[in-house]
Amino acid sequence: MPAEDISALLGMDKVAAIKTYRAATEHALMRANFLVTSDLAVLQAFVLFLSLSSFTDEAKLVWPLTGVAQRLLTTETGSHNLVSQEIRHRLYWQLWYMDKRAVEDQGKSALDTTQDTVSLPCNITDTELDLGHTSPTTQDKGWTEASFLLIRLDIARTRSSLATAQSLYEKEQLIQRYNNRIKSRYLASCDGSQPIHWLAKHVSSVLIAEMWFEIHSAACSSTLGAIISSRGTRAKLFSTAVSIIDIPRRVHEDPQAKAWSWLLKGYLQFQPLLFVAAELSSRPMGDSLSVRAWEVAHTAFARWPEETRRTRQGKLLDGLLIKSQERWRGMQQEATLATASLLTVPLADESAQESQRSSPSYQ
Repeated sequence: MPAEDISALLGMDKVAAIKTYRAATEHALMRANFLVTSDLAVLQAFVLFLSLSSFTDEAKLVWPLTGVAQRLLTTETGSHNLVSQEIRHRLYWQLWYMDKRAVEDQGKSALDTTQDTVSLPCNITDTELDLGHTSPTTQDKGWTEASFLLIRLDIARTRSSLATAQSLYEKEQLIQRYNNRIKSRYLASCDGSQPIHWLAKHVSSVLIAEMWFEIHSAACSSTLGAIISSRGTRAKLFSTAVSIIDIPRRVHEDPQAKAWSWLLKGYLQFQPLLFVAAELSSRPMGDSLSVRAWEVAHTAFARWPEETRRTRQGKLLDGLLIKSQERWRGMQQEATLATASLLTVPLADESAQESQRSSPSYQ
């Protein structure tokens, strides 16, 4: 919610409102004994609380607490009806996705610890779920309330599969195959009537672009890739990385993005930002793309939470950006001095110039 709406509706500023309602939620969870209860609704509330906390200044707490939630979900035993099983599948995969994103946002490789025994959620509407229709044969081919989660899971599982693909061609084919599947299975039913349709199309296109960037940047930075990669490939990677990290600014200008700005800022895009920062610390900065990249990279890094900027990955980015900033200032000073020296060169009088031009040495 915009700060002015919070002030009008709740009678307090946004910071105070978030702290107040966060404290109230934590107190409610403790009263419900969320660490020992078998109440599925309490576990749903806990996972929802963690999902939203990922986009606040408390994001650092989400990773360890996600592990707690995963243990609560997997250690609870007993017979469950079909609806409860489906809800547990949704919670399991939502926690898996949150944990994977948290690891990747720290610049690390996430290990795929998924269990084959845990089924993916069904693409069914909430109405069907209420009626107990949870069989995979009843899955909807169109858009349902579960589709956005399934899109993100599809892409995240594809990223895990890229590690086992042998060649760059196989990885490209894998990404293209999953891209086509997402478009035909989910996005083809998005008619734009709901804001989440816009979000689904946007997030899927960004995450697929990130995958393309990752496989090509890895090939480009390998020993063999560094030898065989052309300047054109690296230039294309640089342009793609700049485009990816500049998405939040462009999205902010889209009227449909207003409702999702809180969610979109949670994507830190570490790998593309690292590539741009590393390139800026060494490449010439006279062209327009480098100038734009320098501005985009600094703006993107400024969006990171303070705690995240103090991590090892944050310090690495900060160091590279400071180095590029020093180079930028140095080049600006050199350009200023060169311009000043041209303006201060004294012009000889016309007679002296004519005498010089007629001399044998000049000829």
